[in-house]
Formats: sequence, C-alpha cells, structure tokens
Amino acid sequence: MPHQTWYPLDNSAKIFPAIKNGKVSAVFRLSVELTIPVEKDYLQQALEDILPRFPSFALRMRPGVFWYYLESNQAKPPIIEDTAYPCRRLYRKDNNGYLFRVLYYRNKLSVEFFHSLADGTGALMFTKTLAARYLERRLGISIPAEKGVADWLEQPSPDEAEDSYKKYARATRRRNPLMPVAWHVKGQLEPSGRIHVLRADMSLEQLKIKAREYGVTLNDYLVSAYIYTFCQLQNAEERRHDKPIVIAVPVNMRRYYPSKTLRNFFARVYPSIHQDYGNYSFEEIISEVHHYMKLRTKEKYLNVQMAGNIRSESMIVTRLLPLPIKNLILRTAYLFRGDSRITSTMTNVGPIEVPDEMAEYVRSFDVLMGPSLGNWINASIMSYQDCLTVTFTRRIREAHVERLFLRHLVKQGIHVKVSSNDIQPVKT
Repeated sequence: MPHQTWYPLDNSAKIFPAIKNGKVSAVFRLSVELTIPVEKDYLQQALEDILPRFPSFALRMRPGVFWYYLESNQAKPPIIEDTAYPCRRLYRKDNNGYLFRVLYYRNKLSVEFFHSLADGTGALMFTKTLAARYLERRLGISIPAEKGVADWLEQPSPDEAEDSYKKYARATRRRNPLMPVAWHVKGQLEPSGRIHVLRADMSLEQLKIKAREYGVTLNDYLVSAYIYTFCQLQNAEERRHDKPIVIAVPVNMRRYYPSKTLRNFFARVYPSIHQDYGNYSFEEIISEVHHYMKLRTKEKYLNVQMAGNIRSESMIVTRLLPLPIKNLILRTAYLFRGDSRITSTMTNVGPIEVPDEMAEYVRSFDVLMGPSLGNWINASIMSYQDCLTVTFTRRIREAHVERLFLRHLVKQGIHVKVSSNDIQPVKT
C-alpha cells in the first residue's frame, strides 16, 4: 500500500514552527550509549535501512498558505559528528531538509527531533530501532523486534501516522481556566545556542523505596522535589510571593486511548504551589502534588484540554488567517498564555527496555529537552535497568536549580552521580 506523500501538522505540532528562533529550537534529544564505538559508515547504513519503515519521519516541512505541512523527503539523511552543545536549531536548508538529525561521538549515538515531528514515544521507537539495526550491521547479530524495537523490514501501519488528537477528542462545553502568571528563575543568559547540560544518575530502587515511604508514585516524588527546589529559590530571592511555582508535566495520552501513532499525542498537567499561603515543607508539597496528579490525570480532564485545542484550530476565522498572521498570533499566545504561566517543565519518558540480545551492548540511555524562550531550565527523566537519570538543560549560567534539587535528594539518602558538559561540574 503506498504511503502518504504529505501530512498536515497535528494539533501540538502547529505551535513549534511559530516559536522557533535562534534562542528556541523546539528540539529534544534521545541518546544511546553503547559498549562499542559508533562508526559513522555503519550508522549511515543503519539509518538508510530503517527510514522506509518510518514514513512519518522521512519528511520535510513546507509553508502553505494557511498552515505548515509535512511532505515526503527522498534525500539522503546525513550523519553528523556530535558537538558540545545539544538541541541546536534545525534549519530547513540544513540536514537535507529532515526534521531530525543523527549524531555520534565515541560510544554514543543521538537523535535530535524537531517537536513538530513526534513526541517522546515515537522518537524512542525510532532511536531504539536505529541502535538495534546499527548493532546488527556492526556485529552481525540478530535482534528481535520487541520491547519497542520495530521490525525494519515490516510494512508500516497507517495508524502510526494518524492525528490521534482529532480521532479521540470528544466535544465538550467545558473550558480550561487561564492560569496565573508563574514565578520564573532569574540568571545570566548565555549566548544563543549555548546550553548547559547536567546529568544525574541514581539508583531506581532507592528512589522507589523513598517514594513508597511517602505513599506516592516515583513521578510524584520527583516532581515534588523539583517544586520544592524552586520554592527554596523563591524564598531566597523574594520577600513576597505574588506568583506561584508551576511545573508543566507532559502526559502520554496513549495511556487513555488505543492509539498507535508515532506522532505527537500528549497533554500537560500543571501541579503548582503558591507560597502566598505560607512556606511549604517537602511533605506538604508531596501531598499537594500527589492529590493534584491523581485528579487531573483522569481522562475526562485531559479530554477538555484536547477538545479545547482542537476547537481553537477549527474555528473558521483561525483557519482562514494567512500563515504569517497565524505565526504572529501563535507566538504571542505562547509567550503570554504558555511560557509565562509555567516555571519549568519536567518530563518523564519512563522505564526503557530493549531486547535481551541488545541489552548487553547498551550501557545507558539519556533524554534531554531544550529550554524554551521563557523557561530557562527544564528537566527530563528516564530509567534503564536500575539507573534513573535526570537530565537538566538550562540557558542561564547559574546552576542553582540543579544544585538544590540534587542536594535535597542526597539529604533524603539517594546516592547521586553527576556528569556535565561544563568544565566545572556541579557539586552536591
């Protein structure tokens, strides 16, 4: 069956072309560290092998009269040697027009994705399949298509390229209320393109035990620690607390609907603490976050968010506006209704598994998200085997957030191993 030659952007994807610039790339990265060096020629062969299996990734972006759209790209995808600073902007004329770039350095292969192309779920399948095919090419072994590794010889399913927002959103009269302006971290901004990365590895089992002591999920525990960190900074910087600490937490909508899409299909929830009520202990924050997440991650609440976004893009006035005017409106809305209402984002990809035949050659995984225009630091979480990794990315010079967050975990009895792309890593 022939594949589609073009795709409209999904609901989440439409904001990213409007907001990207030299400071905001709207790019995230997934990396796999192997036990053997990554050789460029084998990686190039592996990429060309698997790309036909992922037609929704073999695309370039084009501007239309009313919206951007994605069309099939037949060019050869390049392989690039990695640089010190990740998540650089993907220019349409670079990278042969692809909306992802494949990089390598020593034992690590990385794939960076423009967020209009996919979310973490689709990107993870692509990256794991690329790593598996590389090992097959390099070592002459066979790796089964399981645990998120796709069969690169299999015909792709049309379901993998569907817009699941439009398929599953149900009409509702409910509206999500506009959140108040959030508190933001202050600091000295680095030049465009320079991103500080700090990776913290810790025992997954230790963290699970600690979360159970508080009677919450692992994700609740880490989000609470993140909020507690910003509360400490806010207390140190301000006497009055006029603005809340708000953390955006992406939610994989495939948990609620039988979607197989490899494109974007996520929503966000926003646990928050307003210290205008008084200073909060860590235990109080955990209780607030736990009950908020239990309520707000129900399907009915998330559908209101989906349906509202679909309704906005479907309005006749919105649809008929020319693309340049749409971009201006979306960029303004993002600044005043998006970034300004969020202190930071913490995203959790979850536990990563690979086939047993592949596991002995995979040392670790990593995920990181580029900072946005108004949120100068973000955090990403994933776990592989017994290691949970939190990766911070920031556009400011000061490392106060990472230092306080990790120091809190150490005080809680969690052993932390830190690495960074900075010359002087952060001390906990």
